[in-house]
Amino acid sequence: PGKKTLQLMTLIIQTVNHAEKHLGRFCSLLASYTRKTAKLRDKGDLLVAQLFDFSSTEDPALRVGLKNLAEDLAMVQDYRQAQVERLETRVVAPLKAYGDIVKSKRVSTDVPIKLVTLTQNKSSFQCKPLFIQRVTQRASFPFQESPVYKLIREVNAQKASNNAQRSTRQLEETINDFQRQKVEEIKRVFTDFITVEMLFHAKALEIYTHTFQNLEAMDINKDLEMEMTVHVLFSTHLDYCNSLFTCVSKSSLSRLQLIQNAGARILAGTGKCSHNHSNFSIFLLSSC
Repeated sequence: PGKKTLQLMTLIIQTVNHAEKHLGRFCSLLASYTRKTAKLRDKGDLLVAQLFDFSSTEDPALRVGLKNLAEDLAMVQDYRQAQVERLETRVVAPLKAYGDIVKSKRVSTDVPIKLVTLTQNKSSFQCKPLFIQRVTQRASFPFQESPVYKLIREVNAQKASNNAQRSTRQLEETINDFQRQKVEEIKRVFTDFITVEMLFHAKALEIYTHTFQNLEAMDINKDLEMEMTVHVLFSTHLDYCNSLFTCVSKSSLSRLQLIQNAGARILAGTGKCSHNHSNFSIFLLSSC
């Protein structure tokens, strides 16, 4: 083959192999990116559930704020789910399909390259210097020196040259078509990727802005004032109960002492104080 043809064949082989290598790497990384995004969505769902569970045990202001936060985060995870689905269908799947096309392209270019090589070899033989061909031809076929064979040889050489040029043009067209298709596919895939990302982040930013404003507006002092009020009421009620119990206890003890003294005097008058004192005391205690 000629120098230009060799360069074209080398270029198309390198181009196809280079595209197959790097597009396969892109496909693997974007698929991993999609899986990581799905895992992030799952962690977000767990965070939402934990916020709802925690908010049910807190004071009203904090409870409302945490519930609003959980609802907004749940909405973000819904948009993240849509992001995952779009990445799978609009980015990963087309890139994988184009990778299969590149592999088939590499196989399909082997045959034209072999044909070009064969044609160029034939052309180079037909177009050798005339004196070299004559030496070869005289050794085996002396009759080929006739004018008719010379004309046939020149026609065959012209045909071989034309075929070689046509094959070279086909290689050039193949390279150009492949490059154009590759650029268009890469442009489309990454345009869709950026579009999907912008859609998600725009919605997430809108929701997070609303969430931030709600958190800023949450009044922590309300819960603190309520806790302080409850504490004061509880302390007042406890002091009242303690004082009431103290008064009741003092009056009961005074009454018990009077009854015991009266009983002791009665028993002293009958002379049975020592014998029945303990039983009478128990009776008086039980009566109180």
